[in-house]
Amino acid sequence: MRQFWKWGAIGVSVIVIVALAAGAYVYIASEQIIAQRYPLSSSHIHASTDPEVIALGAHLVRPYGCADCHRPNLQGTYIADFGMRSRNLTRLAQTLSDADFDHAIRRGVRPDGTSIAESMPSDSFQYMPDRDVTAIVSYIRSLKPAGPDIPPPSYDLKTRWDVLRGTKKVVQAWFPLQRPAIDVGPRYARAREMAMSACGECHGTALEGQGGPPPSPPNLTIVASYERADFLKFMRTGKAAGNRELPMMSAVARVRISHLSDAELNALYDYLSARGRKLTGMAGPH
Repeated sequence: MRQFWKWGAIGVSVIVIVALAAGAYVYIASEQIIAQRYPLSSSHIHASTDPEVIALGAHLVRPYGCADCHRPNLQGTYIADFGMRSRNLTRLAQTLSDADFDHAIRRGVRPDGTSIAESMPSDSFQYMPDRDVTAIVSYIRSLKPAGPDIPPPSYDLKTRWDVLRGTKKVVQAWFPLQRPAIDVGPRYARAREMAMSACGECHGTALEGQGGPPPSPPNLTIVASYERADFLKFMRTGKAAGNRELPMMSAVARVRISHLSDAELNALYDYLSARGRKLTGMAGPH
């Protein structure tokens, strides 16, 4: 019996040592990826105190998803779906420069060059025009600092394992997967910009969807088959044709897209339906 307990103790010790060694390997190997530094590109963003610019920023933080992840007051919150807390942007504004915000929004990097693109969908904002970034940064700076200062997201062992095997990607891996949406003419230029920033997180900036079976986000060529009234109702209420509730998109429409103005929603419909007709040859409704 004594021999049994001896070998049992040895076996447990070996298992513990192997587990610790495996954990150490995952930590060290993933840290090399997480701590990698990327070049900081030049930035021409300068926050404005112009009320119209600030008002545009206040308007855009809803449809572009900033208020969704960072809360309407931009003070950050716990995001259960991702198991992490978003940062308090009103506090970050005290330490980040305008260029720092630009790098975070469109390049997915912190001031030290490390990636935040595994916790923020910066790749879907990479085509956001200077005008919109300037407006959003100006709006953030117009807010008084309030709420707790939330630290950067930490990486538990599972997240590190996901990073190591590539299922949770960092900046260098995400950005090349995105492409700009097709240009269908200057008439649709502004709506195209807004579509990439407002829809790119789920449908990709090329607006081609994720290619999987439903409920995967579809290619937005589908809009060419929508009547304008049905599209506008869907974007305003989350109710698709036939008064249907769709997984994810119905909630996204209500929380984000419904904050676009009537003119913007009509322009978005015009662009997406024109894009759909060009790509499919469809004679879609007008």
